[in-house]
Amino acid sequence: MQTDLNLDIDCQATAHKVTQFLDKKLDHYLALSGKRRFDLKSPSIDGMPKAPTKGNTSENRMLAIWFAEQVVDCVGCAMRNMTKESQKILLNRYSDQMLTYTIAQELSISSATYSRKQEQALCEFADRFEYQVVKHGIVKEVNDLHVYPRSDK
Repeated sequence: MQTDLNLDIDCQATAHKVTQFLDKKLDHYLALSGKRRFDLKSPSIDGMPKAPTKGNTSENRMLAIWFAEQVVDCVGCAMRNMTKESQKILLNRYSDQMLTYTIAQELSISSATYSRKQEQALCEFADRFEYQVVKHGIVKEVNDLHVYPRSDK
């Protein structure tokens, strides 16, 4: 049996795409869900059904809120399940909104080492976020954060 998994990613481009998501799109999902960046650190209880139906305008608004809650939950779960170092880097940056040089100082690493480790953490986030999106049943609604190398073969 042959699977068509492309496990090779363009780590630099993926890290950039994840950064755009965490810096820009996440705020929209947080606002719709009524949560804050700090809430990414805390596990949330999901009592909502996994496949709501589409209907009138009120139902569509409720669906948008439900979807935003699912995305925020996926982000939080992904971050909380990362390796300790990656978790510290991303939660400090995107939940506590610490400056990068402050995080590097806290980790006792140089800014160059921090940049490399942050890129790795962002790529790890893309992997773990993808898992959570599948687990939450919203894979069709959420774009993959990975960027794959072009193959011109």
